[in-house]
Amino acid sequence: MAENIRDSTLTIGTISVVLVLQHIPGERTALAITNTSTAGQTLSMAWGKVAVAGQGVVLYPGGSWSESIDSRFTPSEKEVQTVSSAAGGTAAIHVRTVGTGL
Repeated sequence: MAENIRDSTLTIGTISVVLVLQHIPGERTALAITNTSTAGQTLSMAWGKVAVAGQGVVLYPGGSWSESIDSRFTPSEKEVQTVSSAAGGTAAIHVRTVGTGL
């Protein structure tokens, strides 16, 4: 099975945007997101729904979220959305999948 890796960045504003697309169950093997904002913005993330500032997983500048597959855990296949506490938030994104897509 082919391994696909996506490393990218995204500028985020105050309206929820898609950070990571939905995948086929079991296809996503690793996910890492880092708040690379330089003006103090926090990023709020939600799985499978619109992100709301201050809710869900909240990353402060330099903070990160990661999950990877192991014998007892498989990362969610749901779409991940994010919103910034102020304009110009930025995120570094790493997604690893097996199968057909990113």
